Amino acid sequence: MAFEKTFFCTQCGNRLSGKNKVCRSCGFDIDSDKPYGDKPALGAGGTGWSEAVNDYRFAGYQGNRRTYITIFTLILVIAIPSFLLLSGDLGLDSEGIMVIAVLSGMFLLIALYSIMNTRRKGLEWTGIVEDKREYYSKKNSHQSNVIIVKTDNGKMVELPMGDNLVQYEYFKLGDKLKKHNRPNLRAIEKYDKRSDEVLFCPSCGTLCDTRDNYCKACGSPLLKGR
Repeated sequence: MAFEKTFFCTQCGNRLSGKNKVCRSCGFDIDSDKPYGDKPALGAGGTGWSEAVNDYRFAGYQGNRRTYITIFTLILVIAIPSFLLLSGDLGLDSEGIMVIAVLSGMFLLIALYSIMNTRRKGLEWTGIVEDKREYYSKKNSHQSNVIIVKTDNGKMVELPMGDNLVQYEYFKLGDKLKKHNRPNLRAIEKYDKRSDEVLFCPSCGTLCDTRDNYCKACGSPLLKGR
């Protein structure tokens, strides 16, 4: 989960203005006592593969990521060499210029890789959760969990969950999953979501209510069934 602040209407996907959480487009008020009325979260996720996978908002999210990466990289390229020069750790001699060039090149290469990664696409597959494994390292007190999926072509795929127990518990043995691997969407979708009360945003990973249609943090569509 990335963060829990609400910037977008969870029902129509429009950006909310200022501190007012009442959507000007559809009137939905997420801060009201019963924002969803009497509609239960259980079952609201639906069943089937989502039809929202081609929504233009996914491209918008990745476009924003590329912008942020570019701005952050430019700040690093300017700020770090400037700090080293002002602190006296580097001078404007041949050695200092070489160090600045190497640092700047490294930052630019990392940024280029990150930007290219937002456009990357790969193999999509569907499969069944065959096993779940929990690993705990006493050496560094770190937990790393893995979901084992058998794809329709018989290949075994490991999905690392890290120490995210909420996401690890979200997937159950026997669940049918689909890996979306498109230029603007790389996410795991569960076929039957009727027994869930939460959904993970396929773009930023924010934990959302199954009664929502869009992520409150980034405005991306949630992958819901019918």
